[in-house]
Amino acid sequence: MKMLASLVATAAVAIPFLPAQNQALQLTTGTDGGVEYQFDARMVPPTGITVEAWITYDDSTVPTGQGYYPTIARQNIAPSTESWNFRVSAATTGARNLQLIIRTNNGFFAATYNFAPGEFLAPTHVAGTFDGTTIRVFKNGLQVAQGAVPVLSEVLNNGGLMRIGNGDPVAPGNETWNGTIDEVRIWPMARSAGEITATLNQELLGLPGGVLTFPLNGSYDSSDLTVVGTAFGTSAFVAGTTLPPAAAVLVPLAQPSSNCARKPQILVGSLPQIGNPAFAFWCVRGPRPATSPAGVVFAADSPAPVGQPPVLGLDLAFDLATIAASAVLAPPTNALGNATFPLPIPNQPSLVGLGWVFQFGFLDAQCGPQGITTSDGLQFVIQ
Repeated sequence: MKMLASLVATAAVAIPFLPAQNQALQLTTGTDGGVEYQFDARMVPPTGITVEAWITYDDSTVPTGQGYYPTIARQNIAPSTESWNFRVSAATTGARNLQLIIRTNNGFFAATYNFAPGEFLAPTHVAGTFDGTTIRVFKNGLQVAQGAVPVLSEVLNNGGLMRIGNGDPVAPGNETWNGTIDEVRIWPMARSAGEITATLNQELLGLPGGVLTFPLNGSYDSSDLTVVGTAFGTSAFVAGTTLPPAAAVLVPLAQPSSNCARKPQILVGSLPQIGNPAFAFWCVRGPRPATSPAGVVFAADSPAPVGQPPVLGLDLAFDLATIAASAVLAPPTNALGNATFPLPIPNQPSLVGLGWVFQFGFLDAQCGPQGITTSDGLQFVIQ
């Protein structure tokens, strides 16, 4: 009971005060406006990406005759240099093409959803994912479009400003969104349809593992207050989608042990709640299969006690005496260096309050002390 109380207190401290709830950003195509953010490495993960938001969009009032590209969010606003771009390509005719566009070293690729007139007048959740070879677009958790990238690729990191609600500044107003935008989130992997569905009706109050969340509740900043937004032009906060706040008890532990710049990082793809069949642990930035023949995921009952010495040069997140289970991962990761360990949670109230510590390890001759690399650890409690 003391452990659970401590975890809840830790999670509560990590959740910043939100000035308002259930608000959204409203913008109008043809009138310049939006929010800009200085570059943060979490905006362009090398391990795939998910970009998602709640939106409304009025396609009937988008101007025509010029090139209009109403944008939900875009990374790097310099013309023709975006790393990724989630927008409607209305062009000169008011076309209804929702696209996730990804730029790689090998070219410029997209998945396009041709939506019906008025389809987004009511609040709708949209998401786009990229896993290195495939771009997907989802509407309310269901895949509606897919595009191929012919060569395994990472998102090209061009740095630069990120915008929400607008694209490049060449023709001010021409890439402003035409409706509302709420709950923008950027994840460092391509989430599954199940994971997207599990959280789309939740207001996420911040997650560890390199996830960026922008609630847009009277503030432009990220949930963890580390990425500050600056509004420009004309925009307003209006009533948004009503979503219940959801704060998971997720406590990062230990440090990745890699000797290379690429350090394995653990996170979850949705929240540890009863009745969540999509719950899974992810490890991103792990060694690619070509440099690692095998991996393992550990589950333990308790975190490492204070003063537990390193084991084989590794900072273990768990108490060695409390290892509950382990599973071999072969191959250890996918081609981008990501590992996934599904842990479906049944709809059993008796599970509430139970929790464990998870950590990934890999055979890794290139970057691991004594040939082994571990991720950081994560302690969680089922809610």
